[in-house]
Amino acid sequence: MPFTTQQNGPIPVISKDANGKAAKGGDGITECDPIFAAAKADDIEEIKRLLSEKPERLNMKCAACNGITPIMAAAIANKLSAVKLLSDKGADVTIRDASSYTILKLTLDQGDDNKAVAEWIVANHPELIVTDPRLPKGEDWLNAQFSVMSDNIEDQASKPPPEVLKYLIDGYPNKLPADTGRTVSEVYWEHILLRYIGDIPLDITRNYSVDLKMAFVGTFDRILYKHEGIQESARLLNSVLPTTQYNIIGTHVVPKQGWVTERWEYHDKVHNLQVLDGIDTFLIDANAGKIEVMLINYNVYEMEWLDDPEKGKPGPGKLLLW
Repeated sequence: MPFTTQQNGPIPVISKDANGKAAKGGDGITECDPIFAAAKADDIEEIKRLLSEKPERLNMKCAACNGITPIMAAAIANKLSAVKLLSDKGADVTIRDASSYTILKLTLDQGDDNKAVAEWIVANHPELIVTDPRLPKGEDWLNAQFSVMSDNIEDQASKPPPEVLKYLIDGYPNKLPADTGRTVSEVYWEHILLRYIGDIPLDITRNYSVDLKMAFVGTFDRILYKHEGIQESARLLNSVLPTTQYNIIGTHVVPKQGWVTERWEYHDKVHNLQVLDGIDTFLIDANAGKIEVMLINYNVYEMEWLDDPEKGKPGPGKLLLW
């Protein structure tokens, strides 16, 4: 995982263009290592030659193309032969790009022609958590997570609205209702479900004010602002928690005052990571349908899979500092 020093005070973030690329830019895949062009062209022999020459190319990230890997490039280009070869060589399909998009999200965004590639990846990579509701396995996963969240919340008025789940399953990502005229609960729960799906850019666009103010404490100490700030907070979160296996264990929504408090945990046996103290507070402008202020606390621990007699769950283990 990347090393990040804890700091206090405002942190400048790199401005990004509409495609999520760093502002200094570039002309895309031609600026990357030749394995990306070979993957995009379905050039099997060239892929083999390049990997033989330098095996570390397998999971290399292309800085000029928003951090995609060679297998992502092949999947986006709908080149199943290249995807299969890179998969057979051991390509990691759980890696996310600089916008936190999964290989499935990137593939499905290209249209129905690419769906067969996405389905092949799902069928051949059981280690991949499928969160995209455009795939049957992703729809089932999101429905299951929604049920768990709803069961964890005692206050009936704070439970997630089923209509938000329905329109995300039916219309994600291009046929969603207007982002104005929503209740505080609808804004908050759409934010949560889009984070579970793994679409941070869409969540930011629909659910966050352009004048957002945010405070981070715990593993990271930060004061962040605007959409660039929430992008940076998401990057930091994803740098330490590699999946969207969040567990909302309690939420309280106060519609009249426009605030929401959320308790969450994270348990990931594969990467030996957990969060036990996640607490987020949101101030939401119901008229604008946007999150205006956000306070975030979490600490990331290595897991100790021992029963904690007080909590009845794994103990916190070693606190990790980046």
